[in-house]
Amino acid sequence: MRVFYISEVQWLAQISRKHLLVQRFPPGWETVFTSPVNLTFRENSLHLRTDASHPDVRYISLPLPKPDSLLAPVRAMTGVLSSIGTRSIRKLVGAFEPDVVICSLIWAAPVVPFVRSQGIPVVYDCNDLHPDFYPAREREAWEAFRELTSSADEVVASSSYLRETCGRGIVIGNGVDLDTFRGRTEGPLPDPIAESPLAECDDLVVYVGSLDARIDFDMLEAVAERLDEDERRLGLVCVGRVFDSTRDRAEAIARRFPGSFLFTGQKPYSELPGYLSAGSVGVAPFLLNERTEAVNPNKLYMYSAMDMNVVSTPFSREIRELGDAIRVESEPRAFAEATMEALGDDARRRAIRELVALPNGWDEKAKEFTELLVDLAERS
Repeated sequence: MRVFYISEVQWLAQISRKHLLVQRFPPGWETVFTSPVNLTFRENSLHLRTDASHPDVRYISLPLPKPDSLLAPVRAMTGVLSSIGTRSIRKLVGAFEPDVVICSLIWAAPVVPFVRSQGIPVVYDCNDLHPDFYPAREREAWEAFRELTSSADEVVASSSYLRETCGRGIVIGNGVDLDTFRGRTEGPLPDPIAESPLAECDDLVVYVGSLDARIDFDMLEAVAERLDEDERRLGLVCVGRVFDSTRDRAEAIARRFPGSFLFTGQKPYSELPGYLSAGSVGVAPFLLNERTEAVNPNKLYMYSAMDMNVVSTPFSREIRELGDAIRVESEPRAFAEATMEALGDDARRRAIRELVALPNGWDEKAKEFTELLVDLAERS
């Protein structure tokens, strides 16, 4: 089986849903993974390269920038550059002769009719509310989204809200790598924590993920304040990239609570279990809006797999349907109090891996996905 993947995220830049699925394709499947040029990660190459850890995967950059560029001249050239990118995809597809194409980049919608005309089925993997990521080109982004959802042979959505937004398709949710996240283990604190005032804390609350415009910083600040008030030494660690748009707010919280609040920056996927083992509660303080309603958060399953209690805002249906397995609050002070209660709730912590993580392993999600791809390829 030969799979051609058109992604919005580069292969080496970060571990995302698409990586965790592709890495679990059956032995012998070949994948070519394409993505736009992204100067932030310095991974750009117009030559096919092979992943040494996953020799069945080759990856290449497309000769076009990401369409959310802040530079007006680049945005003005997007039409021309997209045309160049489309021709590049057509050329790569022709050379690779895939059995199926997966697309998660809405700007690749114009190439879908060509691919399908070659008898190759196309799957749109809708893992996020993609048009919302391009505010400078909102109208064009929604047009591309609608074109892709209507022209693909099948749509796979990672959440029920995305399935409804697409108007068709099936839901294959997100999950967790159960081999990597095996539960809390005893070991030395990761260096950024060990070298900070939080090394002396009796317990830690952890947030893993990007600190971007989806995060409710009032919730984070309320948690930091409540931890700081307690007679015990408690701290809040945020592991992930801090976006420029939210850096001022994040740094203001860090200045206010220097002894109990820490940003570590983005860390390798393989190091995350060490950070999660350092705490007993994982938080998901997302804002409540259309963009977050579409999120089925990997961190939820990650926390659960590491035997951590979870406190979240009720931002999506997947969160609201978990019932008593996690704590859900929508106001900052209540969120902070729920976090404090979760620190001492060992009974719920002992049950959460079985209730939330084990039914959502990536192996099972990849099996569902590969069965769909095989079915489409055979029917085509």
